[in-house]
Amino acid sequence: MVLLHIGIDDTDSKRGMCTTYVGAVAIRRLEQQGFKLKGYPKLIRLNPNWKMKTRGNCAIAFTLSVKRDQIPLVKEIVLKTVADLAELHVETTNPGVVFYQGNKITEEMKAFSKKVVQDVVTIGEAEELARMVGAEIHKFKLGRGIVGALAAIGNTLEDDWTFELITYRTPENRGKPRKIDPASVEEMDRKTYPRTFDNLDPSTGEIRITPHTPCPILYGIRGETPQAVKKASVIVRSLEPIEQTIVYKTNQGTDAHLRKVKIAEARPNWSVIVEGVVCQPPRTIPGGHVIFRLKDETGEIDCAAYEPTRQFRDQVRKLIVGDRLRVFGGIKEKPELPLTVNLEKFEVMDLAPIFRRENPTCPRCGKRMKSEGKNKGYSCKLCKTRAPASAVRMVKVERDISVGRFEVPPRARRHLAKPLIRELAAEKRR
Repeated sequence: MVLLHIGIDDTDSKRGMCTTYVGAVAIRRLEQQGFKLKGYPKLIRLNPNWKMKTRGNCAIAFTLSVKRDQIPLVKEIVLKTVADLAELHVETTNPGVVFYQGNKITEEMKAFSKKVVQDVVTIGEAEELARMVGAEIHKFKLGRGIVGALAAIGNTLEDDWTFELITYRTPENRGKPRKIDPASVEEMDRKTYPRTFDNLDPSTGEIRITPHTPCPILYGIRGETPQAVKKASVIVRSLEPIEQTIVYKTNQGTDAHLRKVKIAEARPNWSVIVEGVVCQPPRTIPGGHVIFRLKDETGEIDCAAYEPTRQFRDQVRKLIVGDRLRVFGGIKEKPELPLTVNLEKFEVMDLAPIFRRENPTCPRCGKRMKSEGKNKGYSCKLCKTRAPASAVRMVKVERDISVGRFEVPPRARRHLAKPLIRELAAEKRR
């Protein structure tokens, strides 16, 4: 028996196809032939800033324990599934499939996977790694998908992971409005949160488990364990038939895309964690976007809270020059604009003080004294007591924001961004 790892990517299409569905069908067809998965299949989100990304920018991988003489049949089933389902007539769909035999995922494969999640990788780099580790690649059209397919195999999800249960629609319903009972989603959220997360947007009540595209997915529930997402799915009432259901182990909600850098090190297509001090106050620009500028000892960079983040912008507007922050977000490649961190969340580490001048109180009668004019001191209108200009008091003003962490609402959250509720849970466990 040998372990055979299979990776699939770039079967997505704006017309509706989804890589998770292609993976689910391939797995179902293999199971119908008697093959059994080793562990859960993986759903790996890739670099969210890459301009050529697919809609959700995910790749999938799974592992089988098979006899050597069964490998040709496995390959035939997987490749036929991709050929059957990937919408190859769509110009931007360029699938790739990778087969890798071995009991160990090499360090080179792990490093490659991390780079694909955090940076930009070429097809040539994927081909070179495949030759190095003895992986077999299959390219459809340009075959760009071999990058993500190899990265999905190489991601062992050792540091942090979540699960997503996905249900798929029957073919006749795809492209039509999704039919699930909203009240059941609210009930599910009440009973399973925070073991499941991002089910609803708390500010609007908007259901977040259903996509808004013509893809085969009916809904997806994200959670901490397979048990949590399965329990949640039992509560959700579907008002249309479900073709099949699958649970993926995934890097969603883990911040795997982020790297901690100094401002001068930040690059387009990266997602970064940067610490610095606000050096230009927040300003609202056309479209409702809010921009401020952050600096550290190496340079300065813009930070943006865009209109879809809604009330998150209200917290950003409360920042002032001198506040010390840790910001988290992606940097897209836009040569016509300054380098900008698109905020996913931020942490206020230290607040700059604000003081206001306050007239002194009369030492005799306790009434508030009045100014006699610039540098002329103060006098009490009641008892005529006088005080010098130096008697003015500087009173610290209470800020309308506190030290702590702030995040965009679920409606604006990227797949890879870790919700604060997960961070808090991890801190409690420590």
